[in-house]
Amino acid sequence: MTRITKQHHIFWTVGLFILLQSCGCGKAGQADAPKEEDDRTTKIQVGTRDVETDQFTSKGTPVVPMWKAPMATVDIRNGAGFPILSDAEHDVVWQPSVREDGAYNHYACLIHHNGRFYAMWGNHEFGEDAPGQRVLYAHADEWGNWTDAEELFPAPGPVLPRSENGIHLKPDRWAIIDDVLYAITYVHGVGVYPIARAVSEEGTLGEPFLVQSLPNNGSLPVFMEGDDAPTAPSPIGERLYRWYRENDQISWWANASWGVQRTAVDGQSLIESFIYRAKDGGLVLMLRDWGHANNPVHTNRMYVSFNDGTGGWAAPYPTDIPDSPSRAQALTLEDGTVLLIGNQNVNRYDQALYLDRDPMTISISKDGYTFDRVYAFRTGSPTGHRFSGIGGRNPGYAYSSSIVRDGWLYTMYSIGKEDMGITRVPLSALELE
Repeated sequence: MTRITKQHHIFWTVGLFILLQSCGCGKAGQADAPKEEDDRTTKIQVGTRDVETDQFTSKGTPVVPMWKAPMATVDIRNGAGFPILSDAEHDVVWQPSVREDGAYNHYACLIHHNGRFYAMWGNHEFGEDAPGQRVLYAHADEWGNWTDAEELFPAPGPVLPRSENGIHLKPDRWAIIDDVLYAITYVHGVGVYPIARAVSEEGTLGEPFLVQSLPNNGSLPVFMEGDDAPTAPSPIGERLYRWYRENDQISWWANASWGVQRTAVDGQSLIESFIYRAKDGGLVLMLRDWGHANNPVHTNRMYVSFNDGTGGWAAPYPTDIPDSPSRAQALTLEDGTVLLIGNQNVNRYDQALYLDRDPMTISISKDGYTFDRVYAFRTGSPTGHRFSGIGGRNPGYAYSSSIVRDGWLYTMYSIGKEDMGITRVPLSALELE
């Protein structure tokens, strides 16, 4: 037995006192007192906007405060604790009948033009972004009455398994110029660049053309090759490129050529950019952290940069807007209210969680800078798929495209990256007044 001497007792008492002081427990009732560093505030320059924050990521990066809505609960397939919009109406745009139709479907794009809804999306037989991925489209003259899918941009090259590399297509968005509807799609796998074609009300498709010059390392889809193959954008291609900036739009794959930095201030890699105009007229750029099930490095936060309309975009900062992660989109209403549509279903940050994309949510900001309400408008997604063996799919409702029409919010999205669905919600259900 070790004998406790008076000297040992003194050393033990002093050591305990130092330990208690270092952990903030020196006084009764202060065992859970916050550390001094957690109470600090700092001012940061986020693009053209000055921001004061007392929030920091787990790695110490300042966080742009934009979220005053509740955080999600873990019960994600029952609305994640958010109010579920009972007025929401759901429908199926298209689903493959057999595997050969293409059991992978994703990248929704929706628009309304001359009394008709148009939808397009990416499609492949074997899986996500596999060589030969094409673009399909359908249309509807009224709610719930969609045509069968047709090929909008055919396979740009050989249709191969996802394990191979090769040229593939990802739809970007619809645009209208001089009352003509254009479908804009990005070519991937041989450089990254946009192409487009006109779509008439009779279903006639115009010849595909370049929206930007062909990259030095780029090559054309097989359906654009030939003696008169383009290498530079046509006049309408140049107008479409300007259309983005004239309509507060940006490509999902915008990079340095658009003035977008895809590396955040904390070193995180970012993807899938979108912009919107806040109520005061400022432009807001948001991106998602690039992480997936096999690359769990994401922070479960949206990232942001601000711009007053001049110059490029400064490096984005992390926000406290939770993200599953998934692609999101924002719409600015006539009164300046901003609707953020995505998968804000995370109950904690900085955990590299990769959650099923359920529910799909609408978050509301009166000024475009602070989101203080959130609703679930589609939840209870399938946990499995009808066709097995398709690569790159995951459960949930995701990658939405939204428009506002006649007092309704219409949102198209993929269901488990297998089927294409659509929901409409009356704006009155959002209690915007």
